[in-house]
Amino acid sequence: MPVGDYSLFIFDWDGTLSTSTFLVRLSRLFQRRYNIDYVKKHFRDYETQDIEKVEMQGEVNRTYAHLYDIYSVFYKPRLQPGVVELLKELRSRKKRIAIFSDSTRYRLMSEVRMLGMSKYVDFVLSADSIDRYKPNPQGLLFIARHFKTQRSRSLYVGDMASDILTARFAKMDICSVGNGVESYRLLKELHPEYIFKDLVEMRSHLNSGRS
Repeated sequence: MPVGDYSLFIFDWDGTLSTSTFLVRLSRLFQRRYNIDYVKKHFRDYETQDIEKVEMQGEVNRTYAHLYDIYSVFYKPRLQPGVVELLKELRSRKKRIAIFSDSTRYRLMSEVRMLGMSKYVDFVLSADSIDRYKPNPQGLLFIARHFKTQRSRSLYVGDMASDILTARFAKMDICSVGNGVESYRLLKELHPEYIFKDLVEMRSHLNSGRS
């Protein structure tokens, strides 16, 4: 169906809405859950549907928070091209907008506020808040349940192969953008429902009504 027909749009953060840092990219190289072949061999580990058992966790690592505050003095995150325009467009269409990311709660919330995204987003969820990390689908299911939205009416937007797998396990459609961490070519090989070069192109298709 056309991109604009979904009721709930869930966005990844690093590489999708914001530019990824070198440290974020580097950390993903050493985590097996971001490896496509590894996940395919252990897919049953990610097919759990126990969303009723997922609970929000409130504690923040104060040492990490302090170090990030120092780091953020020297590094200022930036938005990807077209983010504000796309989110404004979705807002004007009365769509629900959420963020789900593997970023730590403190960094995610700090950057969302710093970049002025709070006024465009209805809900922000970090994986460490529920202790379920991509490609585990629980974060996406938690958000859909929060908004009482059917999975078939929910679209996850991300820049990595793990985002595609996360959506698959959640039985949601996925929209890939090719200007983040992983290449357009790699993402296209995994056959997402939609794939765009960037969010600017996504908004163009949204306005044209094309699928």
